[in-house]
Amino acid sequence: MQTTLRINDEVFREAKAEAAREGMTLTRFLEEALAFRVRAGRQSKAAIRPDLPSYDSGKRLPGSYSLPDAIRDAEAGNDHKVLANLMRPASKAGRS
Repeated sequence: MQTTLRINDEVFREAKAEAAREGMTLTRFLEEALAFRVRAGRQSKAAIRPDLPSYDSGKRLPGSYSLPDAIRDAEAGNDHKVLANLMRPASKAGRS
């Protein structure tokens, strides 16, 4: 495939010089750099959410605050909401 790219002049010069030092064409150098970046992106996303075992501790969250709600609030950066909901007294319906 052939395409046109706009690349910062300094980055272009550095890439061209590095390709020459490694004895390859600029095209090959850029292909390898892009492939490396794409693979690294896939690997880092896979590493973010590893499959971990889970265990039931027998404890339940108080009231109607569910674990999925707590996780959603935590991921959204609403730590104050997570703490407030976890610290509130359990209702009779929420006790196990």
